[in-house]
Amino acid sequence: MRRVLLASCILTALAALGHVTTLGTNWMGARTAVADVDNPLDDHQPAGDITDAAAIKTYVSMKETLIENYSRSLLQIAGEYGSWRQYNNSPYVSKHHGDRLVNDYANETAANYGNFENGNVLPTGAIVAMDSFKIIPSCLPLSITADAVEPGPLFVMEKMDPGFNADSGDWQFSMISPDGALVGQTLGMGHENVAFCATCHQSVSQEQDWLFFLPQEYRKQDQRLALENQ
Repeated sequence: MRRVLLASCILTALAALGHVTTLGTNWMGARTAVADVDNPLDDHQPAGDITDAAAIKTYVSMKETLIENYSRSLLQIAGEYGSWRQYNNSPYVSKHHGDRLVNDYANETAANYGNFENGNVLPTGAIVAMDSFKIIPSCLPLSITADAVEPGPLFVMEKMDPGFNADSGDWQFSMISPDGALVGQTLGMGHENVAFCATCHQSVSQEQDWLFFLPQEYRKQDQRLALENQ
């Protein structure tokens, strides 16, 4: 336990020296996340508390940098997703993605994603992207350092042609690290690094097209109405 606390203190000390982005204040609030030892996407770092308002402010301040760094992967989607429709009203904690704070985006082809559980199977070319970050709590007094903001991976699901890969529901999963490295892609480079993604999404019924959806309280209130009025 002492080693864990020491490691956390070292991290926050580095944050104080400018090696990790820090929050301007010690955010405390509505959300808490813990490590999942069975999830390979979890880096097992402690996750801090943050209010919705603070999460939004933090994300807005780092979104441009996230996209810039993801774009180094040369994956076209990485530079485009930020202009797509966003389906959440605030970053929210996703236990399936290492308890990181995440944001949901989808391209026009995936517009039916906004119907959530009532939607149908998405067509070929539909893309859902999720960027992420984490709050690393400080173990030192605020006069020394504040909580740190740790950028997370970009997670992408792209619906491919029928017959692409039955084991992934014809979805191609891609993961890009915060520094722009392509961690893995279904049936491509680093395929084994994203195999867990397909395994996890298999737990969702085929009628729901292997898709998980964000919590009800984080869905944009006008999103369903906008789709119904089209």
